[in-house]
Amino acid sequence: MESTVAQAPRARRAPNSGRLSRWAGLARRGFRRLADVFPLTPLGVAACLGAAWALHDFAYAELDLVLLVLGWAAVGMASLSLVAVVVTTVWLKYKTRRVSVPALSMETGRATKTGVSIPSLRFVPLLLLRLELLEPEGLEGSGAVHGGRLDEQLVAHRRGEVRRLRRRVIVSDAFGLARLAFRIEGAAEIDVLPHIGALNRMPLLSSFAGGDERPHPMGVADGDRVELRKYAPGDPARFIHWKVFSRTRKLVVRVPERALTLSRRTVAYLVSGASDNASAAAARVSVEAGALGEEWVFGADGSAGKTSERAEAVARIVRSAGADVEGGQGLARYVAQAEREGPATLVLFVPAAPGPWLAPVVAVLKARRGRARAVIGVDGLRAAERSAWWKSAIVRPITRGGVDESALTTVRVALARAGADVLVVDRVSGRMLGKGGVAPRLSGAAGLAA
Repeated sequence: MESTVAQAPRARRAPNSGRLSRWAGLARRGFRRLADVFPLTPLGVAACLGAAWALHDFAYAELDLVLLVLGWAAVGMASLSLVAVVVTTVWLKYKTRRVSVPALSMETGRATKTGVSIPSLRFVPLLLLRLELLEPEGLEGSGAVHGGRLDEQLVAHRRGEVRRLRRRVIVSDAFGLARLAFRIEGAAEIDVLPHIGALNRMPLLSSFAGGDERPHPMGVADGDRVELRKYAPGDPARFIHWKVFSRTRKLVVRVPERALTLSRRTVAYLVSGASDNASAAAARVSVEAGALGEEWVFGADGSAGKTSERAEAVARIVRSAGADVEGGQGLARYVAQAEREGPATLVLFVPAAPGPWLAPVVAVLKARRGRARAVIGVDGLRAAERSAWWKSAIVRPITRGGVDESALTTVRVALARAGADVLVVDRVSGRMLGKGGVAPRLSGAAGLAA
């Protein structure tokens, strides 16, 4: 899968440890290759050797008819299983010599059929067929039996682009005496989108970060009618400032204040990093549901430039999964290019855990004059739990889902202090946390107080 998952920094290891682990990996792969082409399993080898020993040392040497029957029965069963597995494997390899996956889109966490189907051997006695996925990482492959076919289905845990699949087909007998495996490789065109969960809709993000409080001569005339100019023929009479007329005997009219009003145009950007799956889902919902307003542009890590097309914006969300390392590095350039066309609302979709992306994002927020909004997606919250050392040694710790609450708080406070309004949305429940939740929305002042 053309995407990488951000990993925590590993402890420094000895120089030879990496080399040993590399050799161990090569040895495991080589042993698996040999096991795939050797038709007998360890149990089959043991059964054949045991039967030969019983026949040679007891059945014929001592004329034991019972062991004679049992020994030849074991040999016959192993031979029958071996022949059936070899013939079936050769036939399946011939049937699957041309396997192609049609272009498709799938969501993370959802089992999706790829369209690849092979005979399931359901009606062949004593034979079992199993399909597993070797590459790429981040995908799990399995086979679902429907009638006489085995349909391949994939489950993705990370968004991204899949352009090649490598599978392993295993044919074995029901007794575990014989087994053969072969590989199927082929090109694919699969786009893995972040699943939206309960985020069916998003609030209008452009209305949260208006810049009407800062007048600007080049801004859009979309503020309150607080500025005055001389009356001109055709001006509505209801906008005449009669108090000024009574005092100066001059007709003036009220006009909108030219301000950095950001509700007309939205500049959105998806920042990649660890724990950004839910934020990517929020970005997808915002693009598809029109929560960015009528005039918007979208950018993401891993893609240059900007776009205002929904299909291309969703494609950039998918490609951003491979830009975890350089998350946030292109934000400053993107914002500078987008704001050359005029004032705009800045909406950022950021990960729920701190990382290398946080420093460049904070720098951009502090350098901007206008307000900005940061949207953080989470899959529930997980409070930090501390237990006694003896309890953790005896009881296996339970892996709980959700985002660590302390990590989320670090991100919220850093963004709020940089002047951004922070909105936390829960993909599991679909709620905006803050009203009765544990992660309230923070403005700049609230962040400073925190």
